Amino acid sequence: MKESYRVIVKVYRYKDNEYAIIRGEHDGIIRAINYKYLDSDGKLIKPLNGIEMFCDHHANTVSAIIERINQKHDWDEYLAENGIDRNDEEAMLKAVSAFFKL
Repeated sequence: MKESYRVIVKVYRYKDNEYAIIRGEHDGIIRAINYKYLDSDGKLIKPLNGIEMFCDHHANTVSAIIERINQKHDWDEYLAENGIDRNDEEAMLKAVSAFFKL
């Protein structure tokens, strides 16, 4: 089966990041691709996995994928603002608890 995609949202912006939100016509899965991974012709410059494209077949809606994008960038910002080392397991566990209480 040939893969084909349809653009649902041409540009979604959040905290200095821009995403194209697309649906696979061949599989129905909605994906978000950061424009930093697309060339001027709209082709991927590197292979991406489902996690990198915010895929979730249980929450396969535009609003759900936007929520995942926002949460990822809010999480990254939270870690940076609080100087949390991603390699420090204890600090990460505390950060997860604190972040999701917000």
